[in-house]
Parts: sequence; structure tokens; C-alpha cells
Amino acid sequence: MTNLEMLKRIYAKDREVLWGAMRDDFTVHSPGQNILAGTYVGPEAFKAHIARIHAETNNTFHEELQGTYFADDTWGLVVHRMTAERKGKTLDTWGFGLWRFEDGKLTDHWESVGDQAHWDDFWS
Repeated sequence: MTNLEMLKRIYAKDREVLWGAMRDDFTVHSPGQNILAGTYVGPEAFKAHIARIHAETNNTFHEELQGTYFADDTWGLVVHRMTAERKGKTLDTWGFGLWRFEDGKLTDHWESVGDQAHWDDFWS
């Protein structure tokens, strides 16, 4: 499977591909000044991060792909829109997932958002 195909399957919610493609030291970088901000190392930490996002939003968190993908042997980029509701607040912002690959495995993921202030307010 190419890195591009891998990203498309990951964003189609194919968790088997996601979990199977991570190195043991896979690292997620989450930006901002909020309860989710930080660095998560390892598949279990990333699973917990995803679970927290869904728990904090009562499973209202959704990503809508914009059909923009780029991937080569080292880098991948996906553009998506994120929406959710939490504690009377509504999230609606663009997201940019930057991925790094090494030997066909995921090594890093940088979560990036179109409106950092909106993201931080929502998660604060």
C-alpha cells in the first residue's frame, strides 16, 4: 500500500490500517493552549488522545475531508474540516494533518488547525 492509499484509508476511519501502520515511537504533536495540547508518544497514547476527543465532545466530533491529499515517501498532508459541540460551545474550523513516514510506517503526526484561537477556546 502506498503512503497516499494509507492516508485515505486512515481518514476513512480504517482503524486497522492506522494502528498497524504506527511505529512504537509514533509521536503526535497537538498544538495550542488547551486541554489537548501536548505531545503523545506511542500508539496507546494516540488511542487515548482520540478517545478523549470523543469523550469530551459526547461523540459529536466529526472530520469532513476536503479531498486534498498529498503523500510521497516521507510526508503526507490531509485537509479536513472539524466540527463538534462541547460545554455549550461549537467547533467549526479547518484542520491540516501533516504526517511523516519512514519505511512505510507512521513516525509523526502534527495536528494543525485553521483558527488556533477558536480551537483553544473550544477545548479550554
